[in-house]
Amino acid sequence: MKTVASKTKATTVFSTHFTHQCSSCEGQAKSLRREFSEQAWAALVAWKELHPKAVDAPLCNDCYFNFRDVLIERADEMLIVAANAMASSKKILRAAVARA
Repeated sequence: MKTVASKTKATTVFSTHFTHQCSSCEGQAKSLRREFSEQAWAALVAWKELHPKAVDAPLCNDCYFNFRDVLIERADEMLIVAANAMASSKKILRAAVARA
């Protein structure tokens, strides 16, 4: 009885990381939960490459490699956004220090 319960529990945990339907293209293919940073997921959604419902959900190999290529090709855009955000943060910090 314990063996059956532990197998069921393991299957439930495993199934959250593996399915037979891709969350992005909704194709019938082996799909795994992929690890992208929060910034990468946000960029893919902002660029309309990925539907928000597919964030942190199982993806097929085709979609995963496509998103990976998009992130590599557009890495310079992510760097520009990060640099602008850092510059804005520094301006806010300088203004706060000047007021103090």
